[in-house]
Formats: sequence, structure tokens, C-alpha cells
Amino acid sequence: MNTVVYLIRHSVRMKRDMIEEYNTSQSELQRNEKIILNVEGERRAEILSNKEELQNFDVVYASNCVRTLQTAKYFLEKQGLKVNIDERFDERRIGYRNSDVYPDWFSRQYKDENYTTFGGESQLQVRERFNEAFNEALEKYKGKRIAIFTHGLAMTFFLLNWCKLIDVNDEHKITLSFNDKVIFDSVVNAPEVFKIVFDEENKPISIENIVFEDLPFNEGV
Repeated sequence: MNTVVYLIRHSVRMKRDMIEEYNTSQSELQRNEKIILNVEGERRAEILSNKEELQNFDVVYASNCVRTLQTAKYFLEKQGLKVNIDERFDERRIGYRNSDVYPDWFSRQYKDENYTTFGGESQLQVRERFNEAFNEALEKYKGKRIAIFTHGLAMTFFLLNWCKLIDVNDEHKITLSFNDKVIFDSVVNAPEVFKIVFDEENKPISIENIVFEDLPFNEGV
């Protein structure tokens, strides 16, 4: 029996320009984990949870971030499920972007898996931790329908296990192919959904981007 995995990027988050002042001694990582969905993000998350394609999950995972849990909660309530929270599905730790030295930092992180910003993670580091958690879930729930609520960079880095990077630019547009077929050619939406079907040997049979017309593009960054 095949295993079906849905990678789901969180919905639209609250923008930093809505914050007048943030007086805290917490680290940048802690502050990033606490970013919430905005009003539009809540609306879009609920719309997503009603999609026929995304019903009947057997298990749900989410990163250790408020915005993924806020997106997942609609699915948990409607489908009577509990969530497994795993920080290995967290977003890439951006660190200091060094935009003055590397104005192409966004595309560079895709083209060079070892490139990292000061205090941040490389593509390879993110993929290694994501792979570890993912493989555990895949083995434990073989033959099931699995939902993983995660983040834009983390999910696209993960897809590079099997997908070819055709192109990426500093406007955040990414082009990916699987088995010589383009499966994604856009900026990552909020939310965004990829469906991966694995055979009994845990090899990917198909990878596709699931698009919903009533959730038009909203990058949400």
C-alpha cells in the first residue's frame, strides 16, 4: 500500500511592520517561533481545511512554531486528530542575511547547499534534520495519509531530495522538476501544498503541487 504525504506551508503570518515595539530578552529564534497568523491567514487556513483533497489524514505533524499550529488546528478539530510537534520540521534559521555582501542570498542558498548566513543554517543542515524526522514518520506510518505543517524554505529544501532545481531568482521564484516534469514554477504561496506518494519501499512515485483557485497567491512574508 502506498503512503501519501502532504507538505503544507503555514498560512499568511502577521507582518513585522504591525509591531510598534517588541521589548523582550528572548532570542531571535524564540521570537520567530511565536509569529502568529494574521486575520487573512486564519481565514485561508480554515478554507484549506475544508478541501476534499485534504481530508481523512491518519496523522498530523507540525513544526515547533505558532503559525504552523494555528494552520493545523482547523484540520485537527475537523478530523478529530492530535498533532505531533517536532522542531526538526522548523523553518531554516535565517541568521544575518549579509545582504550588503551577498545581495543574492536567497538564490544562493538554493544553488549552494552549504551556503549559510552568519548565525544561520545551510540548505544541507535543514534537509538533514528534516529528513531525520520525515523518515521516522514514514516508517512508523507506512501506508497511511500523513500531513506535515511546515515552512516555505524547509519544504522546498526537502523536495530537493528528489526534485531538480531548474531555476531560482532573488524575487523568490523557484522552478522545480520531478522525473523531468516541472512541478512548481512560482513563489511559494501561504498556504502551499505538495503531495508526495511513496511506494512500499518508501520511494517517491509522484510529487505534485496542489493548487486551489480560491486561495490565490499571497506569499505571507
